[in-house]
Amino acid sequence: MQDTSGAAGYLNELSFTDRFHRELAPSWLNYVAMLNDFQPQPLLQPFTYLDLGCGFAQSTLINAAALPHAEFHACDFNAAHIEAAKAVAERMEVSNVRFHACSFADLLNDSSVPTFDFIVLHGIYSWVDADVISTVHALVSKLLRPGGFLYLSYNCYPGWAAEEPLRKLMNELARVKSGDMTEKVQWSLQEARSLGTPSFRYFRENAGLQDALESLARDPVNYVAHEFFNETWTLHYSVDVLDAMEGLGLTYMGSATLADNHPMLTLDPQAAERIRALPTPRLRHLAEDFAVNRRFRRDVFVRGAPASGQGGQGKLIDDALIGLVPGKETLNTRVEIPRGRLSFQQPFIDDLQSLLAGGPLRLGDILSRLGRSARSAAEIRQNLLFLVAAGALMPFSRTRSER
Repeated sequence: MQDTSGAAGYLNELSFTDRFHRELAPSWLNYVAMLNDFQPQPLLQPFTYLDLGCGFAQSTLINAAALPHAEFHACDFNAAHIEAAKAVAERMEVSNVRFHACSFADLLNDSSVPTFDFIVLHGIYSWVDADVISTVHALVSKLLRPGGFLYLSYNCYPGWAAEEPLRKLMNELARVKSGDMTEKVQWSLQEARSLGTPSFRYFRENAGLQDALESLARDPVNYVAHEFFNETWTLHYSVDVLDAMEGLGLTYMGSATLADNHPMLTLDPQAAERIRALPTPRLRHLAEDFAVNRRFRRDVFVRGAPASGQGGQGKLIDDALIGLVPGKETLNTRVEIPRGRLSFQQPFIDDLQSLLAGGPLRLGDILSRLGRSARSAAEIRQNLLFLVAAGALMPFSRTRSER
């Protein structure tokens, strides 16, 4: 059904979609750290960054172009991905990326590879087999520096539980269809949609599956193929991932899905109260996944560095640089959050818009300037953090040391 040469179950017949993932930016990962009271990486001096399973390396190339003093590495076993990324790097005149067209096992054995301040894996951990996951763990153990950050995204329970059998159905359908992978994917989707009626009890008792099938039918074929048609496709419980990372000496910092760092934005009061009453952080961590029926996580870990103890969301975070989202420079009084909508007062939004019109500012400086009115610093800080979490504002990197 597919070429898995060197891929350990990962689909290699179709190229993956070429996308930029903002959560992989060093500035974004630093924001997650400061938000959760961990020391950020010093981005004004040279640092090292590794993207494992980079695909066409669009995210790496953009970050490398923005941070030319840093050393970026991009690894993918699909030679077509790497060759295309090299060509883009040459056209963009980005010279601070080293490409590795090899398996993770080959990279592990490459003595010329340095250690890293950042290691990121997006769309890998749920789509490779146990041997590759073990190799990933070995790479992190060997290559992530003390104090370095690991970004790890994966499909998780319980949100995917209802759709897991649907993937099995589509893969079995694809096995009996002749043709290339595109034809197999399209046909299996068509057949699954024809079966996805209330006359099938599985679909009747999981009403959202029909919408899921319709959504998949609108997605690019290569995205659907890589999402659902790998030989290996594993769902994880977040606490099991925590255990694995703790075994490597890593501490969970927070989520690169920024709203997930703010229970007020994701949990209703009753759920939040019940979760707070649970006896251990591990149980509370897992219970949040169940409370929101989470299906995808973007976890950020740090190696061997405890939280600073400076009070959380009030000390380190004040040094974060935030600003208007390029192309969306007009702030609205209402923003979308996981629980619905959040509203802000028009005078506050007007003052903030005017203040940020000149470019990004330290969160602490915004507090100082907006706090000259009758507004409280705590209220302003919370409003700013919620606006970033909702995507109305975003983290930035400094390009010079002046504030």
